[in-house]
Formats: sequence, structure tokens, C-alpha cells
Amino acid sequence: MHDVNDYKMVVIRNGEEDGWIYFFGDAREYRFHVDALRDYLYTYYDKLAEEINADDIKDNSQLIIYLNDMGHIVYLHSPGFGLLFMPKAISEEQKKSLYNLFDSFEKTPIHIDYNLTRKDDGIFPEENVNYINDNENVETLDKFFSGRCYVKR
Repeated sequence: MHDVNDYKMVVIRNGEEDGWIYFFGDAREYRFHVDALRDYLYTYYDKLAEEINADDIKDNSQLIIYLNDMGHIVYLHSPGFGLLFMPKAISEEQKKSLYNLFDSFEKTPIHIDYNLTRKDDGIFPEENVNYINDNENVETLDKFFSGRCYVKR
């Protein structure tokens, strides 16, 4: 498996590549997550990136919402913390891959934004799960999944 510390982002795919983990944005090449997100869209979803004019978007969540709308999980990694963006529902394969990913790297404060939605004044998560001190990565996931059924049946 790749070392998450070498990348700016990870996408756990939905659909035909259900549960596949894509590491993207070499941390030595990218300074900002938004640049890696733009390039990810242009690499894998070129028509969408052109349609939304991704080059003009300056905010991570304005790009992530499109990936979440497709059912993809997006994890942004930085030295010392991580941000996980969860779509409304995920598959059992995506959940397994997410646990495998989080189990593969050192304990990191991870914050979760669930179900990004567009509102008049911006893009906001339906729910936040903030990191609790001394939680292991998978304990943060356990806390998130204990509240509701997020997995598609």
C-alpha cells in the first residue's frame, strides 16, 4: 500500500471501481489540496472539470462536493491532521477500504464532514464528527458509523 504521507489526497471510489483506493497529489509536487483536487478532476473527470471551470474554483469543498455527489469518499491529508469528506451513503466495499486506509497510517487527528450540501451562502456538511484526543484512526471511524446507517443496502 502507498504511504498516505506522500500524498495530498485519497479518493475511495464508488460505482464500477467500488472500494478502489486512489492516492493522488504527490506531496512534493503540490502545496495546496485544492490544486491536487483540480488535477484529480481533470485527470479522471475532464468533462466535468471543464464544465464547472475547476481552474477558477479556490475552495476545497466546492470541488469535493462533486466527488461526493458521485458517491466517492475524499480524504485530504496534511502533516498532523486529516479531513474526511463522506457522501450521503457508501457501499460496504468503500467502508472496508476506508478502515484499511485509516489502519495503514499513524494515529492522526481526523475530522469528518458528512454529506456536503449546497446552500445559498456556501457549501456545508450536514454533520461534523470532530477528533477526540487519543482516539486511534479507526476509533474516529467507529464513532462516525455508530450514529447512523451510512452504508447502502
